[in-house]
Amino acid sequence: MDNKKSSRVWDQCFAVVAATVNAQYFYGLDYGIDQTKCPSLEEITNDFRALKPYTQRLRIFSLSVCNQGALALQASQAVGLHLYLGLWIDRPETFDSELKALADITSQYSLENVEAAIVGSEVLYRGDTDADSLAAYIQKVKAILGPKGVQVTNADVYYKLPPNVIQQVDFVMMNAFPYWEGVTVEQGAATLMSHYDYVKTISQGKPVRISETGWPAGGGNFGASIASPENQALYLSKVLCITKQRNIDLFWFSAKDEPYHTGVEATWGLLYPNTTLKSAISLSTLQNPC
Repeated sequence: MDNKKSSRVWDQCFAVVAATVNAQYFYGLDYGIDQTKCPSLEEITNDFRALKPYTQRLRIFSLSVCNQGALALQASQAVGLHLYLGLWIDRPETFDSELKALADITSQYSLENVEAAIVGSEVLYRGDTDADSLAAYIQKVKAILGPKGVQVTNADVYYKLPPNVIQQVDFVMMNAFPYWEGVTVEQGAATLMSHYDYVKTISQGKPVRISETGWPAGGGNFGASIASPENQALYLSKVLCITKQRNIDLFWFSAKDEPYHTGVEATWGLLYPNTTLKSAISLSTLQNPC
Protein backbone atom coordinates (compact mmCIF):
# COMPACT_ATOMS: atom_id res chain seq x y z
CA MET A 1 0.00 0.00 0.00
CA ASP A 2 1.48 3.40 -0.95
CA ASN A 3 1.84 6.18 1.60
CA LYS A 4 -1.04 8.29 0.32
CA LYS A 5 -3.44 5.36 0.29
CA SER A 6 -2.25 4.28 3.76
CA SER A 7 -2.83 7.82 5.05
CA ARG A 8 -6.38 7.81 3.68
CA VAL A 9 -7.08 4.49 5.41
CA TRP A 10 -5.81 5.88 8.71
CA ASP A 11 -8.02 8.95 8.36
CA GLN A 12 -11.06 6.80 7.62
CA CYS A 13 -10.37 4.57 10.62
CA PHE A 14 -9.99 7.50 12.99
CA ALA A 15 -13.10 9.16 11.58
CA VAL A 16 -15.06 6.04 12.48
CA VAL A 17 -13.56 6.00 15.98
CA ALA A 18 -14.29 9.70 16.49
CA ALA A 19 -17.88 9.26 15.39
CA THR A 20 -18.24 6.29 17.74
CA VAL A 21 -16.70 7.71 20.89
CA ASN A 22 -17.69 11.39 20.48
CA ALA A 23 -14.84 13.75 19.66
CA GLN A 24 -16.17 16.45 21.99
CA TYR A 25 -14.67 15.27 25.28
CA PHE A 26 -12.47 18.37 25.31
CA TYR A 27 -12.97 21.75 23.71
CA GLY A 28 -9.24 21.56 23.00
CA LEU A 29 -5.90 20.00 23.93
CA ASP A 30 -2.53 21.73 24.36
CA TYR A 31 0.08 20.12 22.10
CA GLY A 32 3.79 20.54 22.82
CA ILE A 33 6.89 19.20 21.09
CA ASP A 34 10.46 18.31 22.01
CA GLN A 35 12.32 21.35 20.69
CA THR A 36 15.64 19.53 20.90
CA LYS A 37 14.36 16.82 18.55
CA CYS A 38 12.13 18.50 16.01
CA PRO A 39 9.30 16.23 14.84
CA SER A 40 8.62 15.64 11.16
CA LEU A 41 5.37 16.40 9.39
CA GLU A 42 4.59 12.68 9.45
CA GLU A 43 5.14 12.47 13.22
CA ILE A 44 2.95 15.47 13.93
CA THR A 45 0.25 14.18 11.60
CA ASN A 46 0.27 10.80 13.34
CA ASP A 47 -0.04 12.52 16.71
CA PHE A 48 -2.95 14.62 15.46
CA ARG A 49 -4.72 11.52 14.16
CA ALA A 50 -4.31 9.88 17.56
CA LEU A 51 -5.74 12.97 19.29
CA LYS A 52 -8.71 13.47 17.00
CA PRO A 53 -11.00 11.02 18.84
CA TYR A 54 -10.74 13.24 21.94
CA THR A 55 -11.17 16.76 20.57
CA GLN A 56 -11.80 18.82 17.47
CA ARG A 57 -9.10 21.39 18.09
CA LEU A 58 -5.48 21.64 19.18
CA ARG A 59 -3.32 24.47 20.38
CA ILE A 60 0.39 24.84 19.61
CA PHE A 61 2.84 27.13 21.40
CA SER A 62 5.21 28.38 18.69
CA LEU A 63 5.32 28.97 14.95
CA SER A 64 9.01 29.36 14.21
CA VAL A 65 10.55 26.75 16.52
CA CYS A 66 11.00 23.54 14.51
CA ASN A 67 8.83 25.14 11.80
CA GLN A 68 5.96 24.02 13.98
CA GLY A 69 3.42 26.48 12.66
CA ALA A 70 3.60 25.31 9.05
CA LEU A 71 3.79 21.64 10.02
CA ALA A 72 0.88 21.82 12.46
CA LEU A 73 -1.21 23.69 9.93
CA GLN A 74 -0.62 21.04 7.28
CA ALA A 75 -1.18 18.18 9.72
CA SER A 76 -4.39 19.62 11.17
CA GLN A 77 -5.84 20.22 7.73
CA ALA A 78 -4.88 16.71 6.62
CA VAL A 79 -6.76 15.06 9.49
CA GLY A 80 -9.60 17.57 9.88
CA LEU A 81 -8.85 19.43 13.12
CA HIS A 82 -9.25 23.07 14.08
CA LEU A 83 -6.14 24.88 15.26
CA TYR A 84 -5.09 27.62 17.65
CA LEU A 85 -1.74 29.00 16.53
CA GLY A 86 0.69 30.06 19.25
CA LEU A 87 3.33 32.77 19.01
CA TRP A 88 6.05 32.29 21.64
CA ILE A 89 7.50 35.39 23.29
CA ASP A 90 10.48 35.51 25.60
CA ARG A 91 12.34 38.52 24.14
CA PRO A 92 11.76 41.01 21.28
CA GLU A 93 13.78 39.10 18.71
CA THR A 94 11.76 35.96 19.45
CA PHE A 95 8.55 37.79 18.66
CA ASP A 96 10.12 39.06 15.43
CA SER A 97 10.87 35.45 14.42
CA GLU A 98 7.33 34.38 15.27
CA LEU A 99 5.82 37.30 13.33
CA LYS A 100 7.91 36.43 10.27
CA ALA A 101 6.80 32.80 10.55
CA LEU A 102 3.20 33.98 10.73
CA ALA A 103 3.62 36.11 7.62
CA ASP A 104 5.17 33.16 5.78
CA ILE A 105 2.34 30.85 6.82
CA THR A 106 -0.37 33.25 5.76
CA SER A 107 1.23 33.68 2.35
CA GLN A 108 1.68 29.94 1.72
CA TYR A 109 -1.28 28.16 3.32
CA SER A 110 -5.00 28.45 3.77
CA LEU A 111 -6.09 29.42 7.28
CA GLU A 112 -9.51 27.83 6.85
CA ASN A 113 -9.20 25.73 10.02
CA VAL A 114 -7.39 28.33 12.17
CA GLU A 115 -9.78 29.68 14.79
CA ALA A 116 -7.42 31.90 16.76
CA ALA A 117 -3.83 32.92 17.43
CA ILE A 118 -2.42 33.16 20.95
CA VAL A 119 0.24 35.87 21.33
CA GLY A 120 2.45 34.81 24.22
CA SER A 121 2.11 32.02 26.76
CA GLU A 122 2.53 33.15 30.38
CA VAL A 123 4.86 35.86 29.17
CA LEU A 124 3.76 38.32 31.88
CA TYR A 125 3.96 35.61 34.54
CA ARG A 126 7.58 34.95 33.58
CA GLY A 127 8.32 38.66 33.34
CA ASP A 128 9.65 38.31 29.80
CA THR A 129 7.88 41.47 28.64
CA ASP A 130 5.60 44.17 30.01
CA ALA A 131 1.89 44.70 29.46
CA ASP A 132 2.30 47.64 27.05
CA SER A 133 4.71 45.71 24.84
CA LEU A 134 2.43 42.67 24.86
CA ALA A 135 -0.54 44.81 23.86
CA ALA A 136 1.53 46.18 20.97
CA TYR A 137 2.50 42.65 19.90
CA ILE A 138 -1.16 41.65 19.88
CA GLN A 139 -2.01 44.65 17.70
CA LYS A 140 0.65 43.62 15.16
CA VAL A 141 -0.75 40.10 14.95
CA LYS A 142 -4.31 41.39 14.63
CA ALA A 143 -3.22 43.53 11.71
CA ILE A 144 -2.21 40.34 9.88
CA LEU A 145 -4.96 37.97 10.98
CA GLY A 146 -7.93 40.24 11.57
CA PRO A 147 -8.64 40.74 7.85
CA LYS A 148 -8.54 36.95 7.46
CA GLY A 149 -11.23 36.41 10.10
CA VAL A 150 -8.91 34.85 12.69
CA GLN A 151 -9.36 35.97 16.28
CA VAL A 152 -6.36 36.98 18.37
CA THR A 153 -5.76 36.63 22.10
CA ASN A 154 -3.03 35.83 24.61
CA ALA A 155 -2.79 33.28 27.43
CA ASP A 156 -1.49 33.92 30.92
CA VAL A 157 -2.09 32.94 34.51
CA TYR A 158 -5.39 34.17 35.89
CA TYR A 159 -3.79 36.95 37.96
CA LYS A 160 -1.65 38.38 35.11
CA LEU A 161 -4.33 39.73 32.77
CA PRO A 162 -4.03 43.55 32.87
CA PRO A 163 -6.78 45.79 31.45
CA ASN A 164 -4.75 47.13 28.50
CA VAL A 165 -4.04 43.58 27.31
CA ILE A 166 -7.65 42.48 27.75
CA GLN A 167 -8.70 45.52 25.75
CA GLN A 168 -6.71 44.26 22.75
CA VAL A 169 -7.82 40.61 22.67
CA ASP A 170 -10.91 39.19 21.03
CA PHE A 171 -11.49 36.84 23.97
CA VAL A 172 -9.65 36.11 27.21
CA MET A 173 -7.61 32.96 27.90
CA MET A 174 -6.52 32.07 31.42
CA ASN A 175 -4.20 29.40 32.84
CA ALA A 176 -4.72 27.91 36.29
CA PHE A 177 -3.10 24.87 37.90
CA PRO A 178 -4.52 24.13 41.36
CA TYR A 179 -1.80 21.48 41.73
CA TRP A 180 0.77 24.29 41.98
CA GLU A 181 -1.34 25.96 44.67
CA GLY A 182 -0.87 22.98 46.98
CA VAL A 183 -4.56 22.13 47.35
CA THR A 184 -5.97 18.62 47.57
CA VAL A 185 -7.25 17.08 44.38
CA GLU A 186 -10.76 17.18 45.84
CA GLN A 187 -10.44 20.98 46.06
CA GLY A 188 -8.96 21.32 42.59
CA ALA A 189 -12.03 21.88 40.42
CA ALA A 190 -13.57 24.38 42.85
CA THR A 191 -10.27 26.25 42.98
CA LEU A 192 -10.15 26.41 39.19
CA MET A 193 -13.73 27.72 39.04
CA SER A 194 -12.93 30.38 41.62
CA HIS A 195 -10.16 31.67 39.38
CA TYR A 196 -12.40 31.49 36.30
CA ASP A 197 -15.13 33.48 38.08
CA TYR A 198 -12.56 36.12 39.04
CA VAL A 199 -11.36 36.49 35.45
CA LYS A 200 -14.96 36.89 34.30
CA THR A 201 -15.18 39.99 36.50
CA ILE A 202 -12.19 41.63 34.75
CA SER A 203 -12.82 40.38 31.20
CA GLN A 204 -14.55 43.59 30.01
CA GLY A 205 -17.52 41.51 28.90
CA LYS A 206 -15.44 39.33 26.60
CA PRO A 207 -15.69 35.53 26.52
CA VAL A 208 -13.29 33.69 28.84
CA ARG A 209 -11.75 30.33 28.00
CA ILE A 210 -9.43 28.17 30.07
CA SER A 211 -6.24 27.81 28.05
CA GLU A 212 -4.36 25.48 30.41
CA THR A 213 -5.20 23.32 33.38
CA GLY A 214 -4.32 19.80 34.38
CA TRP A 215 -2.91 17.53 37.06
CA PRO A 216 0.29 15.47 36.90
CA ALA A 217 0.26 11.68 37.10
CA GLY A 218 3.60 11.40 38.88
CA GLY A 219 6.95 12.98 39.63
CA GLY A 220 6.41 14.59 43.00
CA ASN A 221 3.98 16.33 45.33
CA PHE A 222 3.43 20.02 46.07
CA GLY A 223 1.98 20.73 49.47
CA ALA A 224 -1.31 18.85 49.71
CA SER A 225 -1.31 18.32 45.94
CA ILE A 226 -0.37 14.70 45.29
CA ALA A 227 0.71 13.66 41.79
CA SER A 228 -0.65 10.25 40.88
CA PRO A 229 -2.52 8.57 38.02
CA GLU A 230 -5.64 8.29 40.19
CA ASN A 231 -5.55 11.98 41.15
CA GLN A 232 -4.99 13.02 37.55
CA ALA A 233 -8.08 11.05 36.53
CA LEU A 234 -10.11 12.46 39.44
CA TYR A 235 -9.19 16.07 38.69
CA LEU A 236 -9.91 15.52 35.01
CA SER A 237 -13.37 14.09 35.68
CA LYS A 238 -14.32 16.85 38.12
CA VAL A 239 -13.09 19.59 35.79
CA LEU A 240 -14.79 18.10 32.74
CA CYS A 241 -18.00 17.77 34.70
CA ILE A 242 -18.15 21.35 35.99
CA THR A 243 -16.99 22.98 32.76
CA LYS A 244 -19.58 21.06 30.75
CA GLN A 245 -22.28 21.98 33.25
CA ARG A 246 -21.29 25.64 33.01
CA ASN A 247 -20.60 25.58 29.25
CA ILE A 248 -16.97 26.71 29.69
CA ASP A 249 -14.47 26.12 26.89
CA LEU A 250 -11.41 24.28 28.21
CA PHE A 251 -8.01 23.33 26.80
CA TRP A 252 -6.50 20.44 28.78
CA PHE A 253 -2.78 20.50 29.48
CA SER A 254 -1.44 18.49 27.97
CA ALA A 255 -2.31 16.30 25.00
CA LYS A 256 0.32 13.69 25.85
CA ASP A 257 3.14 13.14 28.32
CA GLU A 258 6.37 15.01 27.61
CA PRO A 259 9.25 12.72 28.68
CA TYR A 260 11.80 15.23 27.44
CA HIS A 261 11.01 17.19 30.60
CA THR A 262 12.03 15.98 34.05
CA GLY A 263 10.11 15.15 37.19
CA VAL A 264 6.52 16.25 37.51
CA GLU A 265 6.70 18.30 34.29
CA ALA A 266 6.82 15.09 32.23
CA THR A 267 3.49 13.57 33.33
CA TRP A 268 0.64 15.98 32.59
CA GLY A 269 -0.56 14.25 29.43
CA LEU A 270 -3.97 12.81 28.66
CA LEU A 271 -2.13 10.20 26.61
CA TYR A 272 1.11 8.33 27.12
CA PRO A 273 3.99 9.32 24.79
CA ASN A 274 2.95 6.46 22.47
CA THR A 275 -0.46 8.22 22.14
CA THR A 276 -2.51 5.61 23.98
CA LEU A 277 -4.98 6.78 26.62
CA LYS A 278 -3.68 6.75 30.20
CA SER A 279 -4.73 3.54 31.93
CA ALA A 280 -6.28 5.42 34.89
CA ILE A 281 -8.49 7.46 32.53
CA SER A 282 -11.37 5.48 31.09
CA LEU A 283 -13.51 6.30 28.08
CA SER A 284 -16.55 6.04 30.33
CA THR A 285 -15.11 8.84 32.48
CA LEU A 286 -14.61 11.02 29.44
CA GLN A 287 -18.10 10.23 28.17
CA ASN A 288 -19.82 10.74 31.53
CA PRO A 289 -17.52 12.76 33.81
CA CYS A 290 -20.32 13.70 36.22
